[in-house]
Amino acid sequence: MTKKRLYCGILAMTAVMSACKDESPLLPAAVSPVNDVALTGTAGDLLSPPIAVRVVDASGSPLAGQIVTFALVEGGGSVVPALDTTDFSGIASTGWRLGERAGLNRITASVAGLTNLSTFVATGRAGAPSTASISAGDNQTSAVGAVVPTAPSVLVRDRFSNPVSGVTVLFSVALGGGALASAAPTTNASGVATLGEWRLGPTVGANRLTASVVANGVGGNPITFNASATAGAPASVTATNVQSISAVVATQVTPIPQVRVTDANGNPIAGATVNFAASAGSSVAGTTKLTDAQGFASPDSWLLGTTAQNYTLSAVVGTLSPVTFTAQARPSAPSSMAIVAGNTQTASVGRTLPIDPSVRVTDAFNNPVTGVEVTFEVTGGAGTAVARRQLTNAQGVATVGAWTLGDEVGANTLRASVTAPVGTVPPVTFQATATPGAPATITVFSGSGQSGSVGTALLTPPSVIVRDVRGNPVPNVSVTWIPATNSGTVGNPSSVTAVNGVATSGTWTLGATIGTQSLTARIAGLPDVVITATATPGAPANVGAVSNANLGDLVVALSQAAPTLPSVRVTDVQGNPVPGITVQFSTGNGTSGTILGGTQTTNSNGVATLTAWTLPTTAGIASVIATVDGLLGVTFTANMLPAAATRFALVSAPSSVSLAAQTSVFVTVRLQDVFFNTVPSSGQVVTGTAGANSGTGGASATLADGTATLVWNLNTTMPLTTTQTFTLTFGSFSTVISLTVLP
Repeated sequence: MTKKRLYCGILAMTAVMSACKDESPLLPAAVSPVNDVALTGTAGDLLSPPIAVRVVDASGSPLAGQIVTFALVEGGGSVVPALDTTDFSGIASTGWRLGERAGLNRITASVAGLTNLSTFVATGRAGAPSTASISAGDNQTSAVGAVVPTAPSVLVRDRFSNPVSGVTVLFSVALGGGALASAAPTTNASGVATLGEWRLGPTVGANRLTASVVANGVGGNPITFNASATAGAPASVTATNVQSISAVVATQVTPIPQVRVTDANGNPIAGATVNFAASAGSSVAGTTKLTDAQGFASPDSWLLGTTAQNYTLSAVVGTLSPVTFTAQARPSAPSSMAIVAGNTQTASVGRTLPIDPSVRVTDAFNNPVTGVEVTFEVTGGAGTAVARRQLTNAQGVATVGAWTLGDEVGANTLRASVTAPVGTVPPVTFQATATPGAPATITVFSGSGQSGSVGTALLTPPSVIVRDVRGNPVPNVSVTWIPATNSGTVGNPSSVTAVNGVATSGTWTLGATIGTQSLTARIAGLPDVVITATATPGAPANVGAVSNANLGDLVVALSQAAPTLPSVRVTDVQGNPVPGITVQFSTGNGTSGTILGGTQTTNSNGVATLTAWTLPTTAGIASVIATVDGLLGVTFTANMLPAAATRFALVSAPSSVSLAAQTSVFVTVRLQDVFFNTVPSSGQVVTGTAGANSGTGGASATLADGTATLVWNLNTTMPLTTTQTFTLTFGSFSTVISLTVLP
């Protein structure tokens, strides 16, 4: 049932009741609301149903004709009519148009003479959304990617500018690429709809947001919010040019390193402090810089050190990870060259050196220079080099492919020079010594074919020369010297070849045997070399008899030749026969006979033989002495025996005698052979016969020594001095002796 129908029903009932009552006038006792006193309506709109009150008397009966005054107490608006007379139901009513401002509206209904009032309160709600406007959050500035500090909000009002609650407002990003949270809020009691969150986009600059009230005919719809996105806090530092740079030592790096400071979204940050720090050895000018509007910063300059190495330049912003630039300091132009390895080596001729010669090319600051062409050239020794043109490596070192020494012993040289630019870098020279190769041949150097006396040292000590396959003498080779049997001794049984490849045996003292003697020079692995010498006899040292030195007993005979001719052998101290030696044969005394060819020369066997020796006729020892240059010689003897006795010789007999002293005398004779040699023989008889008037004689046998003594008895009757004779007879030989006999 509508409120209008209810009101009409109330009036009808009141009229019926009034007809039944006493028509005497009654006084109003109370006024009370007929409908709700707490109402709600739209601001500026007429409430429905109208406001009605009932006036009753003391008995509670409705009173008609009572004037009820409706008065606005709060909220504005209007009541029409302001005065209304109660009808027969005691009811008076009015139309109540709420004020334009949303909120409380209050009116009272009063009746004259009554103290109580009827009060109606109406809450004026905002009407339909009419306008929308920015409440807050426009034209803010915040870092990119950050939430604006004031959340954008929209104020929705009705046509009387009352905030309208419960209205949905749709927010959306129009520019800048930000992000929203709770993008469809509803207006609160204040008519404000607040965006949950507006996070600006990642790019510095304008951000735009639109808000649309979800209602028709709303003025100002859509609403635009603007914000400016500034760069955020420094989030990264990046290099804007190449971080790996190359420059010459002791020069400034170009281009100068530059960094850009950006926020987390890559937006450049102006005014950020950048500290530049250079590594040891290099220096930086302008160590502290502020980024420009584009976030760029760079030092004034960066000077590299003099050492060719990597230098670093760090750009530091706060606690952010620094940016490091690395500059490879290249060497400057080649300035000098020095030997690295391979100098003063030694190797066999024709051999490749074990260490390939290498040089280091450096600049004025002693930095190795890479990529420099170095030419290696053999300048001495006639060797060869391969891969002669080489580029220096990262260490500035260039190494020849190989260096093979020449075929001759001695100095070899290899020159290294920088190819270009010519003359800027002095060349260097490698020295090497070519030593002989392995022993390949051994030959006699000296001392072969000599001749010397046995047991004596040869004038020239034998020596051999050892050569390699290229004919170079080889030093320091051990040579063993081995004399053959009976070939003497050497001073150095083992020797080492000298620098000229020659090794000597030392003194070679020949053996005791004459003839060819040999000495072997031996090196392991090579054929032996035999050196020969002819051993000649030494100086005469001994003279010995070849023939029988004692010819024995020989009976003397006329022109008797020695049965064996004296023959001697002259030997040296070793007992070797010495030929060509003069041997002098001489008789030992005057009774040794005669010789022929007393001066003889020893033959090849050292023998010298007397040409002839005619033995003496004199009994006794006959001798021939063979002497050599004053050496004690050899004496050859023959015991010459007398021949058979054929005569005798007077040994003793007085020439005078005095009879007064003696009357007989003794006469002694000795047997002799034909050569007057005493013949020792016993038992042969010698007869003595006294002459006339000479007394008497007798016979006597010879003794062993061949002597016989006869007794001559004198004639004592002779008074005067007389001469008496005595005849001695032996075989056919006789002799007469005379004796003066004194009285």
